[in-house]
Amino acid sequence: MRIVGINLFLYLLSCFSAFSNSVHLSIEDLLLQGQELADNDEFSDSLKVLNQAMGMLKQAPRSNPLRVETEKLIRVVKGRSLVARYRGGNIKSHTDPNALLPLTQESREFKIIQLLGKVLARKVWGSRDELHVGEFIGLGRRITVLPKGGIELTTSSKDDITIRSLQAASFDITGNTRFALHSGSYVIHSMGENSVLSIMSPLVDLVISSTEPFAFMAGVTTNGGMKIISLLGEIELSTDGYKTSLVPGELSFALPDGFSRKMNVELSTLIVTSNLLTDFNQPPVFLKKLRQQAMMQALRTRKRFRTVVGDVKGNDNFELKVLQEERP
Repeated sequence: MRIVGINLFLYLLSCFSAFSNSVHLSIEDLLLQGQELADNDEFSDSLKVLNQAMGMLKQAPRSNPLRVETEKLIRVVKGRSLVARYRGGNIKSHTDPNALLPLTQESREFKIIQLLGKVLARKVWGSRDELHVGEFIGLGRRITVLPKGGIELTTSSKDDITIRSLQAASFDITGNTRFALHSGSYVIHSMGENSVLSIMSPLVDLVISSTEPFAFMAGVTTNGGMKIISLLGEIELSTDGYKTSLVPGELSFALPDGFSRKMNVELSTLIVTSNLLTDFNQPPVFLKKLRQQAMMQALRTRKRFRTVVGDVKGNDNFELKVLQEERP
C-alpha cells in the first residue's frame, strides 16, 4: 500500500508539473502576442492580452520573473499609447502579410553577431521568427526582443556601427546609422572617427556625433524621452535646437524640451551591474577601454555613491537607487 501511495503521489506531482509548465508557456505566449500587438501600434488589444496574462499571475509572488516582466510591459504599452495619442498618431492595424516582400529579396545591411533567446524580425519582408548568428537583416526591419532575449547587430558597411539590446525591447532599423527606438535599453558603439548617427524615441529625435570612436547606453523612458549614458569618447547630443555634450560616466535625459542636468554614474558599478554589458556570451569590444575609463573616473572622484539610475521624473528629478556596500 505504501508503494502504491508513493507512485500515486509521484503521478500527481508529474501532472502538476506538466500543468505548471503549460501555464508558464501560455503566459509567455501572451507576452509575445502583447508585444507584437504593441509593435503594430494596437495598444488597446495589446493591453487586453497583457492584462489576461496578469490575471493568470495574480496569485504569483510580486518577485516572480514573469509577473515582473508582465507588469513592466503593461507600463511600457500604456506609456506608448499615451505618447501616440499626444502626437496624434493613428492606431494601426496588422500589416497585410500579402504586402510584404519575399525573404529572398531581403537586403544585407546588418549582420547578427550575438543572439540570446527569442528575437523576431518584422516589416518590409516576410516575418522571421527564428534568427541565427551570422544571418543578415535589411534596412526597414522592426526587431522585437522578447523577455530573456537579446541581439547584437553590426553594420556590414564601412560605418562600423554596432547595436545591442536585451530583455523586452523594440526598434526599427531605419538606416545604416539611424534607429527608431520604441522601447527597451541599448548599447550603441561607433568604431569610426567623425561619426554621426541618429536615434529616435516616441517623442525625441536625437543626433549623436563625435570626432573619435564612442559608445553609449540609451534607454527609452516612460514619458517618451531617452536616457543617455556616455561610456567611451566625448559625444555631442543635439535635438530641436538644444545641445549638450557628455564624457564617459555622465548621464543626461533627452526630453522634448531639451536636456536634463547632467549627473555622474560610477562606471565601475555599471560594468558589473548592467545586463547589457554582462549577459551576452561575448563582452563589448570596447570593454577594455571602458575599464580604463572607470579607473580614470575613480581617480578623479574622491566621494562616490554606488547608484543605479532609473526613469526620469522631470528635467531635474530622477529615480536613484543607492547600492549598499557589502561588509565582511
